[in-house]
Amino acid sequence: MKMSRLKQNNTVRNGKRLLFSWKIYANLSTGREEITLKGIRDKKIALRIKNKVDEIELQSKLFPNDNDWIKELYIACGREDLIPNHNDLIPTISEGFNELLSTKQLHKQITKQKTIDAYESAQRLMLKVIGDIPVNQISIMHKAKLELELHSRNYKDNTINIYTRNVMQFLNWCVEVNYLDKLPFKIKQIKVQQNDDVWVKPDEFERIISVMDEVSKSYAIVAYKTGLRKCELNTDPNDKAFNGLYHSIQWVEEDEIWKITVNGKGGKVADIILPNYIKDSYDIMVANRLHPTTISKKFKKACIKVGLPQFYFHHLRHTYSSELALKTNDAYLIQIAMRHSSLNTTQRYLNDNQLRWKKISESEVFKA
Repeated sequence: MKMSRLKQNNTVRNGKRLLFSWKIYANLSTGREEITLKGIRDKKIALRIKNKVDEIELQSKLFPNDNDWIKELYIACGREDLIPNHNDLIPTISEGFNELLSTKQLHKQITKQKTIDAYESAQRLMLKVIGDIPVNQISIMHKAKLELELHSRNYKDNTINIYTRNVMQFLNWCVEVNYLDKLPFKIKQIKVQQNDDVWVKPDEFERIISVMDEVSKSYAIVAYKTGLRKCELNTDPNDKAFNGLYHSIQWVEEDEIWKITVNGKGGKVADIILPNYIKDSYDIMVANRLHPTTISKKFKKACIKVGLPQFYFHHLRHTYSSELALKTNDAYLIQIAMRHSSLNTTQRYLNDNQLRWKKISESEVFKA
C-alpha cells in the first residue's frame, strides 16, 4: 500500500542551498495532500510526524466515513492554521442531491416524477452505504461498497444500471459545480444482452389480446396501430395523477383521417395518424382511463398466460416501427411517424435481421 513520503524543502541563501523545512506528501482516501512542516528541520521529528500520517492514511482507507481525515492530517502535522475552511461550503450528499434536483427542475431539465424518483433512489443508496458525508469526502474506497450493496439486492442488470447511472450523474454534477476537483471513481454500466425479440407478430398479438378484457384490449390495439407510448394514451388535462394532457384528436375532413396531436416524450409535440377502423377501440380507451402501470401489468399478465412472456407493452411501439419498416425503406418517413429524436434509432429497425429475412422471403425476386 502506498504510504506518505518526506521531501526536503530547501532554500538558497548567499548562493548556498540550505534545508528550510520538511514537506510531507500524504495519500488519503479522499486524494493526495501536500503539507509543509513549518519550522521543522530535524529529520527525526519529521519521521515521527510521518509515522502519525501513515496511521491516518491507513485509517482513512479502512474507515473513510468515520472521520474528517483531512482535518486529522493537518492537526498531526501541526498545521492547524492550514486546515481548509471550504468544507463549510461543501454540501453533504443529501444536500447535494436536493440542490441538483432543484437546479434541474428550475431549468426544466427534469419534468417527470419518475426521473425525480430515480435520483432519490440513488440518493438513498449512497446515504445507506456511505452516510451523509460532505461530497468532497467521497472516495475510491466507496466504489466497491456501492457495487456490493446493489448486487446484494438481487436487482436485474437494467435496474443496477439505472442506480449507477444516477450516482455517476450526481458525481459528474458535483465536479461541474466544483464541489469535487475530479471524479473519485467511475462505475461502468453492466453490458446487458439486447433483446432482439421485440416484434409482436399479428398472430401473436391476436393471441395476447384474446385473453384481455375489453378496456385493456383497447389500449393494446391503439398502441399497436399508432406506436403511442403507454404514458401517451391518457387524455384528461385536469388529472394531475396522469401529468395532465398527453394528446388531443380531431377529424381531418380533406384527408378523411383522424389526427392525434401528441405531447410526448421530452415535451415534444407532434401529429400522428389514428386509423379510422380502430376508432371504436380508441373511444373505449378514452372512456375508461387506466394508469400507465396498470396498462403494463395487464398486458404482461396476458402475455404470460398465452405463453409469450418475453413481451412487454412497450414492444407494441417497437412492433409499429417494424411494421412500417416492412412497408417502406424511407427512414426519414419512419422517423417522423415514430417521433425518434435520432435517425440512428430509426435505422436500427431497417437493419433488423428478422425484418431483413421477412423482406427477402416474401420478395417476388426469389419466387419460382
